[in-house]
Amino acid sequence: MRRRLIRAITARRLAFGAALFLGLAAVPALAGTTAEVRLAGVPSCDDEWTLSKIRDRFTWGAARVEKRDLAIVGVAKIREVHASVDRPSPIPRRWCAARVTLSDGSRSTLTWVVAGGVGFAGPGLAWIPDEVEFCVAGHDPWRVHDGACRTTRRWW
Repeated sequence: MRRRLIRAITARRLAFGAALFLGLAAVPALAGTTAEVRLAGVPSCDDEWTLSKIRDRFTWGAARVEKRDLAIVGVAKIREVHASVDRPSPIPRRWCAARVTLSDGSRSTLTWVVAGGVGFAGPGLAWIPDEVEFCVAGHDPWRVHDGACRTTRRWW
């Protein structure tokens, strides 16, 4: 019984040490860089990587969630709504919006957030990829983004 208790305490200490190490690993990446420099590393709203990721994920989701053969065929009026670093999070983000035309001829509003360097180890690490969260109004049947795409648009 005593041995199990000692092993459990040792395992917790090792887990805490690993978490502390990973947390401190992010500090040098953020130290000495200004907010503008960190935001400059985040892809812009009209970046082709961002738009192709949105198109691919929308087509995949429409086929598997909505059970429809639907795709984004046109993106127009792309604009950056807001950009933020260190308010309140150190993660650099861009909030974007555009009008989209879908393959069935309908039009809708697309909103998305591009967050730079997010992942398991923490914000600001150069080797962690950027992430895109998006929502097409009227195509969120499970209300993942609050039904009205509130989680992907700058509303506060």
